[in-house]
Amino acid sequence: MASTRFGTLVTALGIALGIGLVSAPMVGLVGAAPTPGKIGVIDLEKTLYETKTGKAASEAFDKTRKAKQADLDKRQKDLQKAAAELDKQAAVLKPDVLAEKKKVLEKQFIELQQTYVKLERDLASERTKLVQDVLSKATPIIDKIAREEGVMLILDQSATLWIDGSIDLTAKLNAKM
Repeated sequence: MASTRFGTLVTALGIALGIGLVSAPMVGLVGAAPTPGKIGVIDLEKTLYETKTGKAASEAFDKTRKAKQADLDKRQKDLQKAAAELDKQAAVLKPDVLAEKKKVLEKQFIELQQTYVKLERDLASERTKLVQDVLSKATPIIDKIAREEGVMLILDQSATLWIDGSIDLTAKLNAKM
């Protein structure tokens, strides 16, 4: 008799559990898909080059880059002149003096290459800082636009392959920068 009641209880629980699993998604309790959110895209490169804030930062970066490049170009020309001069003198110099001067030139050439690599790293770092500065100024504006537009997610356009122009919020951001 106890085993019959237990069997009936297990059957009743099984049926209740089955009904619950089947009906839960219908009433929104379990496994219901979230409502899809609106997505927006902003082209930060455009913001960087088309807004007053971005233009000022870009111009300062370009000025720094050009000054450093001019210095590097001058050092390279000076090194080329020294190499050409050494080639002219090679016939009249003693072998040991020629070898020493070549060694000095090679050292200067290596230093120039190291300076170039350092310059590239420094410029990349400065560019990253510039983008971060503009982005920090844009972030509160982006937040406001997202709230106004009901946007759940905003991506940088460089992270997308294709977008529908209707989700591009760049013009709204740039107008407020």
